Amino acid sequence: MNERSKLANTGPAARVGIGAGTGGFSRRSWVLLALAAAAILVLTAVLLRKGSAPAYMTQTVTRGRLVVTVSATGTLQPRDQVDVGAEISGRIDALYADYNDHVKKGQKLAKINTEQIEAQLAQSRAALEQAKATYDQSSHNYPRTEALAKSNAASKQDLDNARADLLRAKANVNLAAAQVRANETLLSKATIYSPMDGVVLDRKVSRGQTVVAAMQTPVLFTLASDLSQMELDVDIDEADVGQVHSGQHATFTVDAYPGRQFDAKLVSIHSAPKVMRGAVTYRGVLLVSNPRGLLKPGMSATANIVASTLANALLVPNMALRFVPALGVANAPPAANAAGHGRVWTLENGRLRPHDLTLGATNRHLTQVVSGDLATGEQVVTDVKAPQGKE
Repeated sequence: MNERSKLANTGPAARVGIGAGTGGFSRRSWVLLALAAAAILVLTAVLLRKGSAPAYMTQTVTRGRLVVTVSATGTLQPRDQVDVGAEISGRIDALYADYNDHVKKGQKLAKINTEQIEAQLAQSRAALEQAKATYDQSSHNYPRTEALAKSNAASKQDLDNARADLLRAKANVNLAAAQVRANETLLSKATIYSPMDGVVLDRKVSRGQTVVAAMQTPVLFTLASDLSQMELDVDIDEADVGQVHSGQHATFTVDAYPGRQFDAKLVSIHSAPKVMRGAVTYRGVLLVSNPRGLLKPGMSATANIVASTLANALLVPNMALRFVPALGVANAPPAANAAGHGRVWTLENGRLRPHDLTLGATNRHLTQVVSGDLATGEQVVTDVKAPQGKE
């Protein structure tokens, strides 16, 4: 190869690799490479967008029984509860009953020291005997004075004095007798008796303790009637009180027995309102059977009173009524307005379709569908899942 040929092969075109040589890319190759890269980017974006599409959670529209309940909280109480007190002051000398003891009406519960009362009783009896003696003397003196006055041996003043002494002596006898009876009554009150058949819920005194019956009666024991029948006192919200009435069945739970339900019956609703922190409630009383003694006075309870029961109702989950497509909210109140309408969503070919419904009764989980284009077995959307990538 001559020198001229060598110079031709070392020109600018040869240095950048443009041309028909085997060691470089043509313009067409660069264009194809750019188009391929763009296609890959578009495909990746489509796949990523497809992977981030929302996945919906659904539940089935059913037909069945709807139980509408009113929830209320309260405490268990004995049907009858009595505080047994002392009407006299003194030291507790003896206790005949203790916690949880079953007692009968008229049974001894306690005794207060009677030394002072017995001394007062002895004094009053002695005073009565003295008054009787004075009365006997006056009753003998008066006839004699009266006879002397008739014979002018005694003045009219003497007769009047004798009559006054007799009347005074008689009054003193009556007064002394009354004092004896009063002290005897005090002595009888030193022994405390049970006023009813029942069980001792609480003993508030100990042996040797001094009780003072001054301004108010000191309480020694708290008794309750047979605990096989108890009452559950609950506070019913003013918004719910119109749904409940006497005779309705209820169930309730207590913390002592998790997962266990007890039966009750609503027997009365008090008309007097209870206002606390701006909230208005009404006291409801439920009758509770407690044959095994599992339930104790003072236990906290949550009751569900059966307000109504619907058979063969078309039912949608409340979560479906709460669902909002844009937000996926599942914890708001049911989306029913004052007229009793709501909206649910179903999936058709991957798209959400709304269904406007007329709603009826509801409980915490389900709501009755009165009318609307919804059928048993359809799947209604209740929530939206977070986007997930490929596994």
